Amino acid sequence: MRQAENRGLGLALAGMALLLGATFVAYRGPAPSAENAPPAEFSALRAQALLRELVGDGVPHPIGSAGLATVRTRILARLTSLGLAPELQSGLVCNERGVCGSPVNIIAELGRGSSDTDAVLLAAHYDSVPAGPGASDDGAGVAAALEIARILKGLPAPRHSIFLLLTDGEEAGLLGAKLFTREHPLSSRVKAAVNLEARGTSGPSFMFETGSANSWLMHLYGASVARPISNSLFYFVYRQLPNDTDFTVFKAAGYQGFNFAFIGDVGHYHTPLDSFANVNLRSIQHQGDNAQATVWALANADNLHPPIAESAFSDVFAHTLTAWPASLCLPAALAALTLLLAEAVMLLRLGLLNGRQILWGGIGTVSHIALGSVLAIGLFGLMHVAGFAPLRPDDSWIAHPLPMSAGCAAIAFLSAGIAATFARRAGFWGFWLAANLLVALLCVVVSALIPSTSVALLLPAVAAGLAALPCMRNSASSRAPEWADLAALLPALVFFGATLPLLRFLYAALGSLAWPVSTIVLCLATSCLLPLIAAAAAAARLGWIGVAALTVVSAPLITLCLPAHSQDLPERINIEYWLDADAGRAHWLVRPASNQLPAALAAAANFDPVPRARFAGSSSKGFVAAAPLVSLAAPELNLTAPASRTTSSMTHYDLRLRSLRGAPEALVVFPAGARIVDMSLGTAQGPLRSKLLQLKSGATLLDVVGLPEAGLDFSIDAPAYEAIAVQVFDQSYDLVPGALLQRARGQNAASSQNGDITVVQHTVSLAPAAGRQ
Repeated sequence: MRQAENRGLGLALAGMALLLGATFVAYRGPAPSAENAPPAEFSALRAQALLRELVGDGVPHPIGSAGLATVRTRILARLTSLGLAPELQSGLVCNERGVCGSPVNIIAELGRGSSDTDAVLLAAHYDSVPAGPGASDDGAGVAAALEIARILKGLPAPRHSIFLLLTDGEEAGLLGAKLFTREHPLSSRVKAAVNLEARGTSGPSFMFETGSANSWLMHLYGASVARPISNSLFYFVYRQLPNDTDFTVFKAAGYQGFNFAFIGDVGHYHTPLDSFANVNLRSIQHQGDNAQATVWALANADNLHPPIAESAFSDVFAHTLTAWPASLCLPAALAALTLLLAEAVMLLRLGLLNGRQILWGGIGTVSHIALGSVLAIGLFGLMHVAGFAPLRPDDSWIAHPLPMSAGCAAIAFLSAGIAATFARRAGFWGFWLAANLLVALLCVVVSALIPSTSVALLLPAVAAGLAALPCMRNSASSRAPEWADLAALLPALVFFGATLPLLRFLYAALGSLAWPVSTIVLCLATSCLLPLIAAAAAAARLGWIGVAALTVVSAPLITLCLPAHSQDLPERINIEYWLDADAGRAHWLVRPASNQLPAALAAAANFDPVPRARFAGSSSKGFVAAAPLVSLAAPELNLTAPASRTTSSMTHYDLRLRSLRGAPEALVVFPAGARIVDMSLGTAQGPLRSKLLQLKSGATLLDVVGLPEAGLDFSIDAPAYEAIAVQVFDQSYDLVPGALLQRARGQNAASSQNGDITVVQHTVSLAPAAGRQ
């Protein structure tokens, strides 16, 4: 009898274990193809050789740098050796956040179309952040694109032309992509793009963003890619995040297409650890396979002008893709809800269910989800206070997340065991109805509001209704416990099968915030197990609760005993040397992502205990200590023509920004009182108006990357009543002198993004034009 009571729960545990194992096996990416693979096959080993040639020296290569010029020369040589005729596109461009630069894009035709003038773009960016060599972000994308270029040279002419675009200045603010879509004649011919990116150094290649015609696109993607990994929920979550890639610019230009990236080992992202040694061959292979297949499919599509339509989609363990029109989600959710309500009526008529059991089932199910959510949020809060659950966008990961990931998952199983015991009077069918009705109701709401995200709810809701149908007959065979087990098992396993791939990569995507989110999702999934837990023997329930409770308690204790950071996942700490050229003073500015100054660094200099703003009006803060004075030339902001009145209340200034010490980046900060919102730059195409970034203080910021030696000319209009005190900074991606502090930073910390920098600041006063006010 006890064996029969526990059979359903045992099958559920076995099924979940199999699904978990299948998830890890399916989503590890394909084995790399050898260098002697067939010529038409993408080879990660061949791409790796190209990558070594491009970035194997480990030199960072941000926009405008000598390192980038070297990488560009290597790329051009490789394209020329393939018999291609690459061209360079350069020009001045600014983005919406006041960042301006002169990127140099590389463009080459990979296959001339046989039928019309529409074109497909294969894109990656070849610049890196100043802090690291960018071997994965996005050297791996460039190497994959060059390997695909070699393959396409040997294939028949496609229907639509294929062009390669390697952009510059992506890391600075998508500058190369903006320049291409704004000025290049080819941009109007392009109708679709495949973009290659990375937010880590390992893991499978996700198709995480697509175009507005994704019903058509997902059909093409599913039919052409051997190992599809995508989900419309991922796509929705990405759209809510403040993250952009070149594909953001392509979408704004009306291009359809696909955006691919891998996100494993995200701690290496934008640090010196994004090196050739840390590149993962499986990731390159999967990224290259995906890009080659989708570019070729787009290039041979009948029509690159598909109708705008949204779909709901999900891969099935990286084996195949299911996709359907998003407009069908709400009718399907309503149908599943209707079927469950009809089955509830049948269960009442058959005497398998009564009103008291329905009430207890509802109480138990809601209590389970509430208890699990409260425990998860509470534990997360405690770990956050302890510094092991960071919420910082750039440093939201710890070195050893596995114990906490297991502990947060165990919370869902613990609360399920407690709820099933507490509300056991619900019985099997009371819990079954309450849990699946809750899932179906949530599915209806989500399908009505955001239909493309309802996949993980719709599938178990439909499975629950279908699995219970054999139990709706008034016969002895319908009362067999095996049928009841199936009614609970099928929706539970479908729910776990739909969500485990999502949860597998949630920590890499969100960092520590993934822990409470995962628990809440698992609470919904384990609610489908409540009938089986309640039906199990008391000893089995107590064992379930005991194991889950032990895991929940031990997980944070183990995490607290382990270091928060390691050499493989370092804390992000930037060290800056600031020279005030006007006052003749210098100071260190240390910016830990944690906002906590490590003891070793605190002992290396006499730092103020309270962090200060980097400059007047900045919201970014750091710890300050006096630094030795080094003689460095101050940046210049000079008038190139006398200031003039545009109206009785406005003055026009023509200005030139220049770094006398050859720093590659300069910033100009106008005070809030100047009320400057935009500027004008002279380009070959005429004046270019550009918005400036408004800081929280009301000041506005111009950021020039890859600053030319001759400087940058621009003009502004400002109120003509009083002089404007303008802060001018130039910054170089080095630290002079800073060896002592860099050593004190330790091996478990590293610079990130712009890295360690030297800044020289100078204040310039712009006088209003003479004349009657």
